[in-house]
Amino acid sequence: MAKLNIQLTKQQQQAIGLGALIVFGGGFAYIKYFWLPTSKKIQDTQKQITETEGKINKAKSQAVRLPKIQKEIETLNEQAAEAEKRLPKARDLPAVITAISVLARKNSVELRSFAPAGMTNRPYFIEVPYSISVRGRFHDIGRFLAAIALEERIYNVRSVVYTPESEGRMSVNFTLISYKQL
Repeated sequence: MAKLNIQLTKQQQQAIGLGALIVFGGGFAYIKYFWLPTSKKIQDTQKQITETEGKINKAKSQAVRLPKIQKEIETLNEQAAEAEKRLPKARDLPAVITAISVLARKNSVELRSFAPAGMTNRPYFIEVPYSISVRGRFHDIGRFLAAIALEERIYNVRSVVYTPESEGRMSVNFTLISYKQL
């Protein structure tokens, strides 16, 4: 092996030392003040891009479901309107009197008395009772009670008491229960 015997002067040694110091110092400054901050910015930006893409994909999937959700909302609103008809929020005594009077006339039943009573609170609704007395033929009264059960609004008949009269006619007293929302 060959031996290299290089003799450097003091000035050359200082120049090499200064050059090495500048290279190492410059490299350190480059890494600390340029490379690392820029690398961190790149990573943060990539993370934000990934998060934004995830949000965009989620929004796209929800946008695809939007027409279905709108249709479901429309159906639920229709069902709520239907339930409102069957179970109103107000007592609405005139509507009950009108409905029962019309059914009595259609079924040839004489409506003799109609008396509202006090309301009763239940867990999910309020019961509104009415004492009703009617007179008519047996089959007419049967059709009248069946028509009450088939009404759009929810009614119930309780405490039916009938009294036979002459010529196939009878008097019937019962409690009509209508319902309203809490």
